[in-house]
Amino acid sequence: MRVEVRLFATLAAFLPAHGRDGVADLEIPDGSTVADVAHYLGIPPDHARVVLVNGRDIGSETHLAACDVVTIFPPLAGGSVSRAAAGGGAPYASRGSVANEATPLSGSMARSAVARSIAESISAPTSSATPLQ
Repeated sequence: MRVEVRLFATLAAFLPAHGRDGVADLEIPDGSTVADVAHYLGIPPDHARVVLVNGRDIGSETHLAACDVVTIFPPLAGGSVSRAAAGGGAPYASRGSVANEATPLSGSMARSAVARSIAESISAPTSSATPLQ
């Protein structure tokens, strides 16, 4: 199946040679996860990152579907780095404290709202912004 991957800032170095402007289409096996995509791209498993699929903040073991858009960028300023819950997986950026102070939403809804806002401002298809390199 085919997915679109968008890499930003320091992660743009992991973009395949056929990628352009921080974006590449990847052909991956059915049942692949975000962690599988990161591994395929050569992103070290201990490299902290923020991952969105179709604009939603999801776990690294979530299975992808054809035509999903996987957006990966390094953590933004603030927050903290935590280990994934099961088995000390890849670290991810925690945005909980920022989200809880910035919005009356709580828990995962607040984190998802902040993640969507970040993704929209960074990777909006109509935006003329390009990934930092």
